[in-house]
This record gives sequence, structure tokens and C-alpha cells, in this order.
Amino acid sequence: MGLVLEAATEHVEVMAVGAAGEELALEAEEVGHGHTQALAPLVERVLARAALDARALRWVAADLGPGSFTGVRVGLATAEALALVAGAELCGATSLAALAHGTTARRSLVVPLVPAGRREFYAGFFRADGRGSVTLLAAPQVCDAERVVAYVNELLAFAGAGGVRFVGPAVAREREALERAIPGSTALRWREEGLSARDLARAARSERGPAAGLPARGGPLEPLYVRSAQAEERVRHRASAAEPVVLRAFRAEDVPPVAAVEREVFTDPWPDSFFLGELSHPGVYAMIAERNGRLAGYLLAWLTGGTGHIGNLAVTPGERRRGVARRLLGDLLERAGSLGIRTLVLEVRVSNFAAQALYRAHGFRLAGLRRGYYRDSGEDALIMEWRGKGVAPA
Repeated sequence: MGLVLEAATEHVEVMAVGAAGEELALEAEEVGHGHTQALAPLVERVLARAALDARALRWVAADLGPGSFTGVRVGLATAEALALVAGAELCGATSLAALAHGTTARRSLVVPLVPAGRREFYAGFFRADGRGSVTLLAAPQVCDAERVVAYVNELLAFAGAGGVRFVGPAVAREREALERAIPGSTALRWREEGLSARDLARAARSERGPAAGLPARGGPLEPLYVRSAQAEERVRHRASAAEPVVLRAFRAEDVPPVAAVEREVFTDPWPDSFFLGELSHPGVYAMIAERNGRLAGYLLAWLTGGTGHIGNLAVTPGERRRGVARRLLGDLLERAGSLGIRTLVLEVRVSNFAAQALYRAHGFRLAGLRRGYYRDSGEDALIMEWRGKGVAPA
């Protein structure tokens, strides 16, 4: 028996699910910004209608966002509390993945749209094959209609999709602009009335994992905000500026601590021997980032013959979102420019949203897709490319 809390937007749904997956009770309400006051009474009513004791729950599912910051936080906190009391499994899925996996799209680039305030929306990017099986294609964006169309056109060049399907509660507001840019793209009117607890339940209980844009079952659940709060960013930047990052050459004696970080942050880590071998490569760029004398991150790339390839960029867990990766990548691009490097390429997991955002901020653009590239998860790899000044697009 389970409980589903769909609270990522103003349209909130709570659903109780029976042991065989049947719907026992469902309550829906337009709560505006009142998630804190509205969600607990909705849960209480659903449990009462289903004649279900909260302590009998075996799982609780929450929407991980994006959507309303308050709604996502309140929904996840409530789900965590209920799961703790019942000793139940806590599970979840993003609003974008729930929409994408709930559609009937075939051979399409599926683009779920969720309101983000003003004239912007959160956009997800998924690929549906001929059987309707949905896989993640790229990191979500927060954007307006013009920018999402530009990004869709960038993806269509290599996605292998026969068409585009915009779905979700933000589509109706922008239908005219979307149809003008991509005729027929809004014909599948899926969940325009709001997010659904039914979609969330199916996605959250799926076993498909990161390749499909879903959390690994039993793994930690993290909210997906896409953009962070400005106040949080200001505090983080001030703290980082007070303790600057220092770059230096990657030396052989750095391999043991670097390899330890590698094993901690990657599911397919490079071994010590690989690092040692590459440090002697004539075209290698290998740098260590330190803060207060402690390892903060590292980057390895190869720069030869006018082209380059980024092999590995990692930041220690305690240093994430403190400018370490930006510092390393900026130094690499400066070095590449001084050497006359025309292009730099890399592979990145489709589920590594932070890395994709970092590379795009530094001028990298999508250039291809390697399907099933990561053997540990079956995920696709996006190929991203940076071009030096004066180098025309391919």
C-alpha cells in the first residue's frame, strides 16, 4: 500500500494506492501558494477515504520538482515524515519525467513543460522510441518559448526523433508560439490541466533508473530545482571568494588522493594506473585545484593537433557549487586558446545536469549522442563541443 504526493505546482493531488496497485482514493485541489496549509489536510482526507492507517504504508512517493520551490519542499518533507513513521520506502520522480513517461508518444522528442513563473517554464527533454519506451536525452532548462524551440532544434539534429511533442501544464499558455515554430508539436494534449498523481506513481515505482531520467530505486532522493535561489547563490559566492581556489600541475604523488575521490564520485572510476599513464602523455593538460591546501578538484584533457578532448573533470563533494569546476574549465579554455586549439569535445552522461549546465555556460554546444555509452547504467552520453574564436560550426 502506498501514498502519492503530487505537490510540485499549484495543482496538488494526493492518492492512496492498494497492494495490487489499484487506486483507493484521490483528492485534488488548487492550492495557489498554500502548500504548507493544504497538503496535510489532503493527506488526512485521502487516508480516511481509503480506510488506511498511515503506519500501514509500505511506500510513499513525492514529486522531486521542478515546479514551485515551496511545493516541492513541502511535498518531499511530508513524504519523508510519513515514510519515517511507517518505516516505508521513500521514492519519487521529477515532474518532467512523470509527464514524459505518462504520454503515449512514439518516435518523438518529448518535451514536458511545467510553469516556472512570469513567461518562463521548466522544460525537460526525453526521447520516445517506436514502442513508446522513454529515455532521458538532456538536462532540463528554464526558459521561454523562443529559447526552448532553439534548444529543441539543436537536439533534433541527432536525437533520431520523427517529431516533437510538447506536453504538460505550461503548453496551453504558449501553444500559439510553439505551433508557429513547430507545427503539430502541441497536438498531444497531455496533462495540460495539471500534474497527475497517477503519472507520478508509475514513474516513482519504475525500475528503469537514470537512463530513463528516474532515480535509482533505493538511492537518495534530491529535489530538482533547475535554478537555485538567488539568496543561496549570493551566500555561496561570498564564502568562496573569501577562500580562493588555487590551480597547480597534477603530479604523480597526487594520484592516490585523486583516485580516492574518483571512486567516491564516479560509478565507473578511472584506476590509479590510468592516471599515472596519462600524466606522461605529451599532449596532456592535467591540473589540480586546491582550497586552503586541500584537494578540491582535478581536470585531465588532451590538447594535440589543433583539437582537444576533455577526459575527466571532478570536484570533491564538499566543494561542489563553489566555483571549482568553473575555475578549472576556464583555465583549460584559456590554455586551449593560447595553443590555437580549434575544437574541444567531451562526453557527459545525460543525467549529469550540473555538468551539462557548466559546459553550456562556457560555450559548449550539443554535437551528438552515443547511445548506451555508460555500461554501469546503460545511459546515453551527450557529445558536447567547444569551438575556438573564428571556427565556424560544422
